[in-house]
Amino acid sequence: MNKKGQALVEFVLILPILIFILLAFIDIARLMVMKNHLESVLGEIDINTLEIEDKEYDIKFSRKDSGDKVLIDLESCLDITTPGLNKILGDPACVSTSKVIERDVYEENEENY
Repeated sequence: MNKKGQALVEFVLILPILIFILLAFIDIARLMVMKNHLESVLGEIDINTLEIEDKEYDIKFSRKDSGDKVLIDLESCLDITTPGLNKILGDPACVSTSKVIERDVYEENEENY
């Protein structure tokens, strides 16, 4: 028996799976970095002007006032490069984060500026 040929066949059969896992890991890491970036932007957002200047991602911003609370929501989407992973995560895969601000804290910040 030719053991070198057997090892080559096994390698060729496993290689696409290894490449898929590597690319999926990279895409998921990119999504996690984007989520972390959105949370960072959300923490630094100016409540009064509610403007976002971001050069890395296209961020969608929404604000909802309800009674004594203000809900700020940020969302950004990323194209998935791994073939087949877009069926699971969607293409583009979107990440969002939100923050609820109490009305009295919001009004105190308005008075300080």
